[in-house]
Amino acid sequence: MEFYLTFDQLLGRVESRPVYLIVIATVIFSVIAEALLLFRRDGKYPWKDASLSVCMTIGHFVTQAAAQGAVFGIVAAVVYDYRLMTVPLSWAHWPNIVLLFLLVDLVFYIEHRCSHRVNLLWCSHSVHHSGERMLTTTAFRLPWTPILSGIFWFYLVLVWLGFDPVWVYGMSSVNLAYQFFVHTELVPHIRWLEWVLDTPSAHRVHHASNPEYIDKNYGGTLMIWDHLFGTYQPELPDVQIKYGLVHKRSHPDNPFVVAYEGLWDLIKGVFRPGSVRERFARVFGPP
Repeated sequence: MEFYLTFDQLLGRVESRPVYLIVIATVIFSVIAEALLLFRRDGKYPWKDASLSVCMTIGHFVTQAAAQGAVFGIVAAVVYDYRLMTVPLSWAHWPNIVLLFLLVDLVFYIEHRCSHRVNLLWCSHSVHHSGERMLTTTAFRLPWTPILSGIFWFYLVLVWLGFDPVWVYGMSSVNLAYQFFVHTELVPHIRWLEWVLDTPSAHRVHHASNPEYIDKNYGGTLMIWDHLFGTYQPELPDVQIKYGLVHKRSHPDNPFVVAYEGLWDLIKGVFRPGSVRERFARVFGPP
């Protein structure tokens, strides 16, 4: 999950203040409720894993704020100046809003799949997959390298087509806000729902490092793209999920190691002996 524009940019400052309060209250309530339920079920709560996710969140928002003003806003404005057309977007043009929602979700699927298959993008995205448990706080375990994470750049296609960047990145934020609720171990498998929506079960599969589950279920809000492109995998009752990275961080409790070790390994790989083709593959090939 990464947030680029705020709800007030999408909805208007006055109207959005209650939305902020509702979102913040919902997040806090969900985290507390999950902690109580896990403590009741297991007699303990993985405070270390949750605390590291919160620490990663703070670092993400610091780096994200710097990049958003310095790079993202300028780039999006320039691309929009050269748009192919202007797509009217207001609540009176709701079919266009529905279309944008579907396109944003499709772009997220493409970007998310690339983040797992392109090493340059994976060195950032792997931060999100470094957690050893599937908790609501895992949704906020975010990278500190926003320019390299890839999400922003993919959505520029929609801006170029003529969708206002405020709406594009605002809709992306709504899409990502939904994904907060699929980061939990407590909701059981509801397979029929996964024909349309991403669910906690489907997303548990996505975070698993089991061979049966790797590179599956890339969907954000919708699962229809995974069904269409052959990447859907239901949670199997006889396979116990193993969370975390296949190749663990050297110091998994150090936030700086979690944030930057993947990028450091990528840089070292570029300077290792090998042909230009091999070095190129280390950056743009699969991790």
